[in-house]
Parts: sequence; C-alpha cells; structure tokens
Amino acid sequence: MSYKFIYIFIFASFIATLVINYYFSDQLLWMLLLIPSVAIIFLSPTWKTTIVVGILGIILIMVAELFFYQSKILYEDVVSLIMTGILECIIFIVISFFQIKTAKLIIELGNFALTDPLTGIYNRRYLELYMEKMIPLSQEQKQVMTLIMFDIDHFKKINDTYGHHAGDAVLKKIVRVIKGAIRDSDVFVRIGGEEFIILLPNCSLEHGIKFAERIRTTVENTKFIYKGIRIFVTISIGVTEYIEGQDLKKFLEKADQALYKAKATGRNKVVGLNNPIAFQN
Repeated sequence: MSYKFIYIFIFASFIATLVINYYFSDQLLWMLLLIPSVAIIFLSPTWKTTIVVGILGIILIMVAELFFYQSKILYEDVVSLIMTGILECIIFIVISFFQIKTAKLIIELGNFALTDPLTGIYNRRYLELYMEKMIPLSQEQKQVMTLIMFDIDHFKKINDTYGHHAGDAVLKKIVRVIKGAIRDSDVFVRIGGEEFIILLPNCSLEHGIKFAERIRTTVENTKFIYKGIRIFVTISIGVTEYIEGQDLKKFLEKADQALYKAKATGRNKVVGLNNPIAFQN
C-alpha cells in the first residue's frame, strides 16, 4: 500500500470527522476520530506515537466542542463527551497494542530470516540480497570491491577436544573481535559452519589483503578461554577483488580458491587471488 495514499486517507478522514461533528451534536460521533488515529499508528507503530496521538485527540475534541457549540454545552453533553473519550481511548490503546506487537514480530521475523542465530551477524541470504543491489551499483559507479573469506583452522578438532559448546563460544568471540575491527559499511556474514565472509565496499585487493592480515593477527593474539582452559585459535583467509561482469557465485568461487590455497599451504595465513603477496605467521 502506498504511503501517499495513507497520508491522504488520514487527512480526509480527519476533515470528515470534524465536518460530521460540526453538523451533528451526538458526542458518540467523535469515535470516528479513531479512523485517522489508527492509520497514524499503522505508519508509526510505537507507544510514543500512541501517547502523542491520544493526547492530541483529547485536546482536539475538547477545543472543537467548545468552538462548535460554545455556551450551548449542557452538563449531560459533558458527561457523554467524557464517556465517549474514555471509550475511544480504551479502543485506541487496544488497537495500538496489537499493531505495535505485530510490527515488532514482523521486524523480529525479518531479522531472523537474514541473520545467523548463533552469532547475530548476517547470513548468506542477506548477502545474496545485498549483492543483488551492490553488483550493479559497483559496475555503474566503477567502484572497487573486495571480498574476504575465512574459516577457523582445525575447527573440528576444537569441537572434538573441548565440545560443541566450546566451539560455539569460539565462534561468538571471533565475531565480537572482528566486528570491532571492521567499518560500518563492511558486511560481515556467516555462510555456514566456521566459514565467514567480509565484504569490503570501496576497497582494493591490496588494502583488503592488509586488512585481512590485521584480522588474522588479531585473532591469533586473542585469548580464547573456555571453562578455564585456553584454546589456541587461528584462521586462514582468502581475499579477492571484484571483476566487472562477475556474478555472486563466481565472486565467491574466487575467494574460495584463495582460501583453499591458504589452507593448503600451511593455514594461519592470508592469500590474495591473482596477487603474489601472502602473509604468513
């Protein structure tokens, strides 16, 4: 539904409510004010909006009644107006409650679909959606883009030796450490198991390799302690730069080739595809 249509609907229903209450003196007709009020909550489903709209609605009713009828208002009309206002507030709060809960649920479901439940970073589905927009933009603006792919060395051995809870703890800590090193514009993704991707917009292969080496060193020097036992953790990293015309599959395959070379030649190192530089411990 178009937001423009909703704004027009809110304005039209608000004016209609004022006109109807001007020509008819039944206080129950102020219940019509629920229509634009609920539409506003649809646009901004928060308790702050609910409180502001509720207070403004009460003020509007009082001012409008005084302006429309002035000295003609009787005691019975005041009582009826108060009861109508209370009933309207109750209905409005109940509707707002369900709309706010629904909006939060939709956000949570959306986040769940696009994030990794263990580490809280993005998952492969988010990467696919992001790259659908990023690849055409990169080609149009001639921007460089580098992809870092890494996994944890001998992660199965960590799980077998210390247990899967220890493995989960290692994954979570690596994510915390690396999140503290990347830029806000970088995209950090867990694509499965112990394998991760960092997409670096506006970053050349040379700078990507240097950045990857900083990450490798940081992880190597980080103390991973689980139940009082230190677990020595290192990562192998493959780095590649985007080439115009590639799709996401080919882009990932190049990074995977670089990662495979890093693992095959000793692990705990950074290898850039089509670049002779390789940092090694």
